[in-house]
Amino acid sequence: MLSSLGFLRFHQEKNPIKLWVPEDSSYIHDTEWLINTFKIAQRPQVILMKADNVLIPEVLQELNNINEKIINSRTQEGIRWDDVCFKIPTIDPSLVRMIQKFKAFENDFDPSVWNSDYYCQIIESLIKECYQRSILEIFKYDSNILRNMTNEDIINYVNVVDISPVTGHPVNYTELLGGIRRNSTGHIISAQVVLSFYYAEVNFTAVEMDKTGNDFGTGDWVTESVLKWENEFLKILTTAQRSSENMEIYYASGRSFSDISQSTMLHDMPALVVGVLIMIVYIQLAVSRFNCIDCRVLIGFVGLFSVALSFLVACGLCSLFGVFYGPVHTSLPFLLMGLGVDDIFVIISFWNQLAVEQMRGSLPQRIGYMLRHAGVSISLTSITDFMAFLVGSFTILPSLKSFCIYAAVGVLCTFIFVITFFTACITLDQKRIEENRNGCVPCYKYGVYERNKCSQKQISKHVYHFIYSKIILTVPGKIIVIMLTIVLTGFGLYGSLQLEQKFDPMWFVPESTYFYKYIEQRKLYFPNMGFEAGIYMGKINYTQEYPNIKSVASKLDNLTDILQVTSSWVQPFQYYVKKTFNKENLKCGMAAKQILASSIDFQFRGFKGPHEHLPAMHEVYSISDNANLTSGDRFVTVWGRIFGNWMTDEVIDKELTRNLGLALVCVMFCTMVLIANLQICFWIFICVLLTMVNVCGWIQIWGLTIDLVSCIALTLGIGLCVDYAAHIGYMFVTVNGNTRQDRVLTTVTSIGLAVLHGGLSTLLALCMLSQSEAYTFQAFFKIFLLVVLFGQFYGGVLLPVVLSLVGPKPHLTHQSVQQTEL
Repeated sequence: MLSSLGFLRFHQEKNPIKLWVPEDSSYIHDTEWLINTFKIAQRPQVILMKADNVLIPEVLQELNNINEKIINSRTQEGIRWDDVCFKIPTIDPSLVRMIQKFKAFENDFDPSVWNSDYYCQIIESLIKECYQRSILEIFKYDSNILRNMTNEDIINYVNVVDISPVTGHPVNYTELLGGIRRNSTGHIISAQVVLSFYYAEVNFTAVEMDKTGNDFGTGDWVTESVLKWENEFLKILTTAQRSSENMEIYYASGRSFSDISQSTMLHDMPALVVGVLIMIVYIQLAVSRFNCIDCRVLIGFVGLFSVALSFLVACGLCSLFGVFYGPVHTSLPFLLMGLGVDDIFVIISFWNQLAVEQMRGSLPQRIGYMLRHAGVSISLTSITDFMAFLVGSFTILPSLKSFCIYAAVGVLCTFIFVITFFTACITLDQKRIEENRNGCVPCYKYGVYERNKCSQKQISKHVYHFIYSKIILTVPGKIIVIMLTIVLTGFGLYGSLQLEQKFDPMWFVPESTYFYKYIEQRKLYFPNMGFEAGIYMGKINYTQEYPNIKSVASKLDNLTDILQVTSSWVQPFQYYVKKTFNKENLKCGMAAKQILASSIDFQFRGFKGPHEHLPAMHEVYSISDNANLTSGDRFVTVWGRIFGNWMTDEVIDKELTRNLGLALVCVMFCTMVLIANLQICFWIFICVLLTMVNVCGWIQIWGLTIDLVSCIALTLGIGLCVDYAAHIGYMFVTVNGNTRQDRVLTTVTSIGLAVLHGGLSTLLALCMLSQSEAYTFQAFFKIFLLVVLFGQFYGGVLLPVVLSLVGPKPHLTHQSVQQTEL
């Protein structure tokens, strides 16, 4: 009931800033300031057309045909390009020609200071048109003009025109060309690629992230109308790409990354379901005996139902206390399945290991005997996992923090439901068996049923005993295991030291998608096209602060090693003031209002990774930090959309190291308290440590890096690999025997198979993801595979070898005294 009330407050967070950016980051405050100050922004859509030479009439006519379809497009809801485009004031060509005539007579002619009334009329009469950047502007988007053009005409126009005939603004059209060839005089004679940009308007006051964001947190600020129009844009370009013969067309819209990253994940969901079904079949085979009574068909489903119930209760309880649900939380059911199924196998294993005299008791007594050891073993692993995730929630990454809270509550709920609900179902199922009822149809009761001999053989137990007694626990076997551990650890340590922090959002985009192909072409022909950013200033006294602002602009101009383009108003403004000194300025018929904000825009060069873009980001931040503004609100900052990712890059490796370190401390502490044997706790700690060192090392060899996805998967790995060693360690201190070798053999034949089943079932659930195109699923499969393999080796092979050599004595157990009559 309590958890069901939580769903009334359930909130799935879709805002990427609230998911991926560190909580204490200045980026969050700066983004809110920009949204509240500017209120609108541009959202680009782009076409990249490629041919042997794009500066010929045929190619430009094809591009213009596509442009006409885009301009005239209309969605099913009636949304047109004109309704969603970002509009800028355009200057009538006749006005431009008139000003040029005046400049022919007066070189310094400037209409803004010639006559303020006339100038105001000009400004107020400017018509706003949709903002586009295209080489077609040179030809006014006119098909008739293009039809009458020759190759030479086009080349001449491209080399000469620097003011748009459509908008009247200065334009550098060569920025839109790639693969340029020039003659000896430096003039363009051909180009292989041409870009066309269409800018939609984003009204931040109308953005509703709960509607326009996606379930995987890769959406962006956008209104519903723009999203719908962008869908129409993609349909037009998809059709054009298919029908194009003599040229290649690549394209991207504002929604491309969000759509593709989400659809890639959803595309593999059926494979994930198949994997879970395979795991269910495996559980049924592992817990059942092959006859009509002893087949525990319902138990497997009941166990998974307990896991599903735990997940739902965890979601309800966390929501009740205001913890949001994020995109990475979709991996939580697999963690709970891994832990829950492991607990199921442990319970079944201890039930099958009950002594003959214990089996003579009543059913409740037998369940009590089983829980005396199985309950403690499950409690040990569950409490350890709970504490590990609980300390992991003390992170500055919001999504990881929320995930760890959900995981901690989920682990606790799984323990409660397995130890209560599942145990109750085991009791009822055992009652069914003792009443000779059919395993699939419990209402059918056999009179006399003779079980086949094959179903009564414990083949796997005998195989396990043979492998350990004749191979692993022999002297040569122990030497091989120890030597193999040294070799694996050496590779693991080497790989861990080489593991680098790197993340590229394009990893979420499969190579077969149109967006990936566009990005590859853009990188090829525009390798220096980096991310855009800017230095922003607030309500300051711009007259008083002008020397400081000029210093900031000058420092940016000098950063040619990391910045490609700097667009500053400072130098042009200084030139304007000098030219019009003692004349009216900054007036258009009335006093100018206070300037709310200004920006100096720039574009980074292309970077290869964090080792380049993080120092570059800090360098421009140092310029804004040392701006020394003393008036007004003194606000000055650097902001770029990509900074959110870069700031996460900067802290993710520290967060991973901290989380793994705290989790290992929790493992040591919890096992010490619950097992109360220092030596066993130490060896469990070593097994978990070696597992994680090897996993970190081998994922580097496998091509993975430290990023948010691998950070979450490794955090989950701690929860899984603890169980393997903890079950073996606890069982060893509870087993009596003449020698350590005997106790180890008893341990592995009693609980080892259950540990192996738990690991294999986890792998089976994820096996179908090995061929997934989604980076998230690929990373999870690789890390979980390594966690299971190394966890099983260190917990199920190395630990028994070590315990057979230097294992501690068993706990003191109560010996029953035979009662006699006096």
